[in-house]
Amino acid sequence: MSSIIENLKEAINGESNAKRKYELYAEQAMKENLPEVAKLFTAVAHAESIHVKNHLKAMSSITNEEVNPDDFVVINEDELKAHVKSTQSNLTDAINGETYEVKKMYKDFLKNVKVGEYDVVELSFQLAREAEKVHAKLYSLYLKSLEKGKPIESSYIHVCTICGNIELKEPTRNCKICDHSPRFFKKF
Repeated sequence: MSSIIENLKEAINGESNAKRKYELYAEQAMKENLPEVAKLFTAVAHAESIHVKNHLKAMSSITNEEVNPDDFVVINEDELKAHVKSTQSNLTDAINGETYEVKKMYKDFLKNVKVGEYDVVELSFQLAREAEKVHAKLYSLYLKSLEKGKPIESSYIHVCTICGNIELKEPTRNCKICDHSPRFFKKF
């Protein structure tokens, strides 16, 4: 179980840092007069906080203890601020981060969870992994628009408050990842 606890701590730390970094990226996008990109960064930052919440619940569930993320989450604000570049560079960095989580981090963490042994941890990792795929695709879509000089259409962005999935415009059916109804989506 110790490796699973360490994986949860790493995931919580990583998602917490991603959340803060995306908040800073949103500020940069606003400075560059790219409000739709800022809205996407803000929505994904919120989604990352959902992953943190789910991982904390999973950790509490398997340890039977209250978990305080302040005991192991380290956010170096100066280091994160130094990461902020142009919005296009920030989108590229975000794509790379989300892709790493999908193809490496969560994939490896899921291998450590034996089927049926820690279902709550497996579910938390799987939901986050599936949502990160969507985040990477949306960041890629927005980056391609910027690279082509095309304006990004203004629309609402909806975040599933259960799993962190993101839908553009109105969610018309249950979440594609966790199957919760559209009433569980938060609008940005």
